Amino acid sequence: MVFIIKYCFKLLLTILLVTLLTGCITYQKDLTPSAIIKDEWFAKDKLKHFSVSFLIGVAIYSVARWGNTSKNDASVTGLLLASTCGIAKEIDDDVRRNNWSYKDLAWDVLGGGVGVSLSNVLE
Repeated sequence: MVFIIKYCFKLLLTILLVTLLTGCITYQKDLTPSAIIKDEWFAKDKLKHFSVSFLIGVAIYSVARWGNTSKNDASVTGLLLASTCGIAKEIDDDVRRNNWSYKDLAWDVLGGGVGVSLSNVLE
């Protein structure tokens, strides 16, 4: 029974990852050059994206471990929720300001991953 649950969980994560990646690849807007907003890889807002995702990853990992979850499950949960918050922020940016940024999303995922990894190692 445990094997089936772990298999279904891994299958769900794989489907989610493929869906996210294909969505990122196929999502394109037709913007005029004057409408394109300057988006650098290294800027102050990227530090904010990294930091907030880092803290979310650490917090979710800690709460999951406090609830007697295994390290692996807590790591996956922390990374997924930190990434989901980043995706939600980018959707909000896109709806409100027509300003979707894959670079911001990359920093969100990186921050969540580093936070969860660091928590896992230091525990």
